[in-house]
Amino acid sequence: MNKYTSFIVKRRKILIILFVLANIASLFGIIRIKLNTDFSMFSPNESVYEDRLEELEVVFGELNQIIVLIEHDDFDVDTISDLRGVQELIENMDNVVFVQGVAPENLVVHGIEVPLVNLKADVVEEYYNNFGEFSPLTKNDNGYYSSFTVFISSDFDQHDISAIENALDTVEYSSYISGDLYNQLKISDYIIKILMFLPPLTILVILLVFRWQMGAIKPTLLSVLPAGIGSLWTFGLIGWLGNEVSILTAIVPIFIIVIGSADGLHFMSHFQDSKKEGKDNTTSLNETLKIVGIPMIVTTLTSMVGFISLLSMNTDSIMDLAVFSSVGILLAGVATWYVLPLLLVTSKNILPKHERKLKLDMSKYLKKLWGVPALVIVAVILIGSFFTYKNINNEFNMLMIYKDYTIVSENAKKVTEVNGGSIPIYVTVELEDPLLSIESMEEVNQYSASLLATEDVNKIVNPYALFNIVYQNIGTGEIPNEAVLGMIYSNVAQDENSVIHNLVAVDEGIVRLLVFSKDLNNQTLTNIEDKAISLNSSIEVTGVQYLMKDLNVNIAQMQITSIMIALVVVFAMLIVTLRSIKIAFFSLLPIIITVVSLYGFLGISSVPLNITTVIIFSITIGVGIDYAVHFSSVYRHYLHEEKNNEIAIEKAYKNTSRPIITNAIGISLGLSILMASPLTIHFNVSVLMWVSMIVSVLITLTLLPFLFKVFGKKNIN
Repeated sequence: MNKYTSFIVKRRKILIILFVLANIASLFGIIRIKLNTDFSMFSPNESVYEDRLEELEVVFGELNQIIVLIEHDDFDVDTISDLRGVQELIENMDNVVFVQGVAPENLVVHGIEVPLVNLKADVVEEYYNNFGEFSPLTKNDNGYYSSFTVFISSDFDQHDISAIENALDTVEYSSYISGDLYNQLKISDYIIKILMFLPPLTILVILLVFRWQMGAIKPTLLSVLPAGIGSLWTFGLIGWLGNEVSILTAIVPIFIIVIGSADGLHFMSHFQDSKKEGKDNTTSLNETLKIVGIPMIVTTLTSMVGFISLLSMNTDSIMDLAVFSSVGILLAGVATWYVLPLLLVTSKNILPKHERKLKLDMSKYLKKLWGVPALVIVAVILIGSFFTYKNINNEFNMLMIYKDYTIVSENAKKVTEVNGGSIPIYVTVELEDPLLSIESMEEVNQYSASLLATEDVNKIVNPYALFNIVYQNIGTGEIPNEAVLGMIYSNVAQDENSVIHNLVAVDEGIVRLLVFSKDLNNQTLTNIEDKAISLNSSIEVTGVQYLMKDLNVNIAQMQITSIMIALVVVFAMLIVTLRSIKIAFFSLLPIIITVVSLYGFLGISSVPLNITTVIIFSITIGVGIDYAVHFSSVYRHYLHEEKNNEIAIEKAYKNTSRPIITNAIGISLGLSILMASPLTIHFNVSVLMWVSMIVSVLITLTLLPFLFKVFGKKNIN
């Protein structure tokens, strides 16, 4: 370590210049970052449902639509004028293909095209009453609801959502927006807020916790600085490489800050201890690196392993999180070795002015749990988890992403209440008979009726139902023959903006039903698909939510693979680092128990095991093992120095317990900032991290000393 500190001293000015240039380059890189709001990132990379969606887009074009709902007390001439103004504004937007709504420019009444503004309100209301579920005007006890289905181009983005919101602001009515794409694009607003506010708040929390440990503001700032620098460099690199940030990778800087700060804390704690003994900065640096240098490298690598193990999960969103986080942890580790020695070589006043006793020394209380109490705690965790893990659910859908108070969630609830659903499932039927035949009509009507009869379906948009509504306006009974059916189709299809073009492909013989389910739970989606296939094996079901369901079904097995990879790699690293299979095995036990406890917690809580919460398991292995690494490494150091097992355990506990506890509190409180996120997925991550940190610290500082005391009586080389 003497050579390294000498290198820092001799090259200090050059290293400072390089440091400044790296930060400037990173800031420019951050400006280049783009956002990714596509929910398909939550599907496995090979999904039959995604293939079906792509095939449908080839046949029908852009599948995404935006649903706009306006609530009004009355339906009179003034209301119609207001609604026409809103529809016209939306129709004139660049990336809007057309709008099918309650207020078109003209209506065809009794075969005559009449300007909407020339019609009386009761005539318009009666006109729409004849269209059943296809009517854009709904009346219930709360008043009227006018709906607009906005058909969009592939270039439609969040700026267009803002334009629609501005159009709705021109009238003094309550309005609601929903749809697959709306739910996705609205994520961008939340990602920006998360990136702007949560990382700074996380740093503030970490600083307050570390200030409690360090006793002075300067060493506290230095403890957190490498993690902050690692986060800056990581996002600068993301920008320069042209990668995108999603709702999962938006929390990467928080992970880097709370996890990467561990090395800075351990470094500064040992540096302070050395300075308290009256040693100069260079000597203190050498001693600090000698004691914690290797453990810092190992903990950086083990934290990276936790994230890298997530690459075994076959989905882009998790892979991006794994890569960005592991790179960030690495850069935070590099910054600890680079930045702290650079600043501490000549730094002064890193000791607290007044030595103080901690009012609450948790390490003292944890020490009382050595022995039998530690074994009892482990037994309770293992037995309790065995009985509760079976209750784990693996639900994850588009609406579960948002908290109830968000505008996306509130809009979806209102649209579902009025419309029977806000996110449709696509059921496609490839017909053997010509699409415009009575046989095909009866076949599809039968499928639709059978699906609607199940308790899982609220509403179905069936094109043949539209044909029947049109026929009822000119005749009675059922459509009698193919000639009449063809005539009705021709009349409806002559309007290039008709919804019929999104539901039938005559040349291909394909009909698309829009099915609105009672909810988006896995079992509901499975029931609908099973029912559809039982009606006709050629029927196919797809939709954005089926992409998520596909991942939900496979997530448990993917997680087990990720956990096993992480444990095996971490165990191998421990053996190499500690040079003792016995100590390595003991060091692995706290994290195994922690993983088991997470399963148990999921079983007794309402937090589901899904694509977002699953990451905590691998992160827990990578981060939680750090505590065992620090304790075992320092224990082994003192064992060789003192040649006495009892003294080695006592010194190891004295030197590591407080930094370990402080770091765990810092990580937990730091990730508690995620509770302020408008997204439920981030809240769940925070809750699980609290559980994992509490258990891993508790077991590390109670079970490990006991195991080393019982099984480490002989000298361990």
